[in-house]
Amino acid sequence: MNDKLSALPEKKRIGIICVTAIFALLFATLWPFNPWPANQVTWLPDSDGLRFGREAVVFSKTPLYSPPEMPAGQSCSIELLLRPANFERSDIILSFYLPQNSTHLLILQWRDLLMVTHDSNDAQGQLRHTVIGARHAFQIGKLVLVTITSGPNGSILYLNATPAQTSNRFTISLNELAGQLILGTTPVEHRQWTGEIRGLAIYAKQLTPAEVLSHYAAWIAPDPFNHGPLNPADTGAAIARYAFSERSGREVHSAVPPGPMLEIPASFDVPHKAMLRSAFKEFDPSRHYLYDVLENVAGFIPLGAILCVYFSLTRPRSKAVLYATLIGGSLSLTIEFLQAYIPRRTSGMTDIITNTLGALIGAAITNPNLVRKILRTVRVLPNQ
Repeated sequence: MNDKLSALPEKKRIGIICVTAIFALLFATLWPFNPWPANQVTWLPDSDGLRFGREAVVFSKTPLYSPPEMPAGQSCSIELLLRPANFERSDIILSFYLPQNSTHLLILQWRDLLMVTHDSNDAQGQLRHTVIGARHAFQIGKLVLVTITSGPNGSILYLNATPAQTSNRFTISLNELAGQLILGTTPVEHRQWTGEIRGLAIYAKQLTPAEVLSHYAAWIAPDPFNHGPLNPADTGAAIARYAFSERSGREVHSAVPPGPMLEIPASFDVPHKAMLRSAFKEFDPSRHYLYDVLENVAGFIPLGAILCVYFSLTRPRSKAVLYATLIGGSLSLTIEFLQAYIPRRTSGMTDIITNTLGALIGAAITNPNLVRKILRTVRVLPNQ
């Protein structure tokens, strides 16, 4: 094989290097290419609830809505009984998907910190980002009932029926919950939470402290008939309540109408991940974002350089730079298109722009004659 390679002319050898570089980038960015990984959601073996693994999602088949007889207005409440599995990273526990604003309300865990983030437009149409949270909210191996009650004058966050934070700036309207429920990740990107979810309830009212306490007792108290947690006495304002007491199957039913049925799909997927998301929406003024941009530029510089060397054998340098840049951009477009079908990856225009820029830089700064001389020195190309 080495004898055959050594007998090849210079152009074919450089062509082989180019093809190898292209396949190496495809392998590095797409492996493992598995569009349908198993959904790592399992029923708890000895109690009611679901366990979420590293690739896990549960979502409602239809949007959540309140019936006409329910009171309209700003007031609503959310209860979530859960047990986290680790404190390693930021993970999304619960989100509500609305097409016009896919990440407006997120309940997440960051190490032992609980955060509820809310995006809304103010009277001037400007995006307003508010957060309510609590430090040391979680302990590994211990259940916690998270309760968020919101009304026109603000919100209160409870942990196990004890107030953890009050905010008059943080408000959630019932209309903002009228979307698809998604447990375990966000609607648009893979941000996985691992742990157990034992209960979820949503109310079309702001719960009083006494109601929060009685609901906590109902969630925690055992049912003498082993049918999951006890129902609180005042369920009239509930629009969805899930005790996760089925213990088998791929459906979770609400104990109260009109709560939508939750589905446990066989394969894991991010329900509403965008294909080729715009660079404007991807922009994030953070150090992590800057690192990704620089990494994507640097990763395509070698490809642009070797492609320029190849095309410069038969074309003017300006065309060699152009062709190298076009191939680099086309390869990046192919990668981003395919990554839309890999649940753990994102698909966006930012990577295409930065990869293409990297290929352009690599081609523009390359001296083809010098590169060929170096390749001859290391015996990749035959000596002339």
